[in-house]
Amino acid sequence: MVAGNAAAPLGEGIQAFHLEQQARGVSPHTARAQRGDLDKLLDHAVRCQWNGWEVSPRTVRGFALELGDRGLDPASQARILSTARTFFRWLWETRRISKNPASGLRNPKQPKRLPAFLTEGESQALLDLPPAVDFPSARLTCLLELLYASGLRVSELVGLDLQDLLTGERTLRVLGKGRKERLVPYHLQAGEVLGAYLGFRSAFLAQKELPPSPALFLNQRGGRLTPTSVRALLRSALEAAAVRSRVSPHALRHSFATHLLNRGMDLRAIQELLGHASLSTTQRYTHLGLEELARTYEKAHPRAKG
Repeated sequence: MVAGNAAAPLGEGIQAFHLEQQARGVSPHTARAQRGDLDKLLDHAVRCQWNGWEVSPRTVRGFALELGDRGLDPASQARILSTARTFFRWLWETRRISKNPASGLRNPKQPKRLPAFLTEGESQALLDLPPAVDFPSARLTCLLELLYASGLRVSELVGLDLQDLLTGERTLRVLGKGRKERLVPYHLQAGEVLGAYLGFRSAFLAQKELPPSPALFLNQRGGRLTPTSVRALLRSALEAAAVRSRVSPHALRHSFATHLLNRGMDLRAIQELLGHASLSTTQRYTHLGLEELARTYEKAHPRAKG
C-alpha cells in the first residue's frame, strides 16, 4: 500500500469502496483479493500523479499496460482489471465520478487451459485409505470421499454445516457462488464414510470438552476447517498415495465431472451438480473427454502410429 499524503485523497475512495463491500457481505477471500488489486491501482495512480479518480479511459489503459509490462500472467492481469472495473463502476454509480473510464477496459487474451484432473485409477489410489482410527484420519477420509463424490468446491465443502446434511436422502444442501443454493447427492459409500466421521467428531468434541459447533468439518481447536488446511491435507494424502504431485483439491472436482461425463452422464446434469451458471463452463470437460478418447483411439486402431 502506498503511504504518504499524496495517496490520501485517492485512498479515501478505495477505503469507502472496501467498507461498502464489507457491508454487502463479500467473502473474506474476495475482500483480501480486492484490497491487493486496488493497492496496485492506487500505487500506479500516485506514481502517475492522478489528481483523483475522474480520469480518461486512456489513463486507465495505462494502468492495464503497466500490468503487462511487469510480466504478470494473463490470469492475474484479468483478475486485477476485473477489480478495477468493479471499483470504477462503483465510483460512477455512487456519483463520485461523472463518467466510468473503465467501462471499455478489456482483459488480456487468456491461453486456453484445460483443468487438471486425476485418472480413475489415481482417484481410487487416493481414496483407498486404511480404516479411520481417530478424528484426524476419519476427517481426511471424509474430506476426500465427499470432494470426489459430490464435486464441491473446497470453499463449499468447508462451508457445510451439520444442518446441511440431508442424510435420509443422502444429499448435501450447498451454498455456492452468488449465494445460490443447490442440492447435491452423494453415493452410499460416501454416506458410510460420513457417518463414521460424525461418530469420531462427536467423540473428539466430548474428549476435548469443546463447545458444539455448527460446522461439519472442524480443526483441532473445534473451529471450522479452512480451505488452506484442506489443501495441506490433500498434499499429504497425494504423497502417501504416491499420486502425482501439484494437484489441487479442485482437481477432485474436475475429476468428478470428467469421470461422470466419460461414463455417459448428460452434460446439463453435470452442470447442475457443479453449480455452474453457464453450460459453456461445464463444456470444458468435453475437451477432456475428447483427449482421453483420442488417446484410446491411438492405442487401439490398427492403422494408428504410436
